[in-house]
Amino acid sequence: MTLVLINCSVSNSKQNNNITTNNAECLENLDFKKEYFFHIGVIDSLVEKSQNKRFKKSLLFISKYSHVSTESMLNYARSYPIVVYKEDRKGWISWYEKNKCNNIQFKK
Repeated sequence: MTLVLINCSVSNSKQNNNITTNNAECLENLDFKKEYFFHIGVIDSLVEKSQNKRFKKSLLFISKYSHVSTESMLNYARSYPIVVYKEDRKGWISWYEKNKCNNIQFKK
């Protein structure tokens, strides 16, 4: 009788340009992380200044993944209230922390 052993292990220490494997359970898409936090930064920098097209584009991007209280913008000034923004922002960060190890992909 002949015994043949085949090694079918996969290395979890590989790194790609856009995916980091910290352990067997975490696959973080670094390209997504960069883009997601870029848009949060745009919102951070413009929420008290100029809620322009760039601001709204970033809100739209974030809203594809996490809750944005767009109904709060149905006010006379059509602006995103600071109090609502601060609460939403906590949710955006929380959403990312909960989902970062799932190799988040961009939605079209």
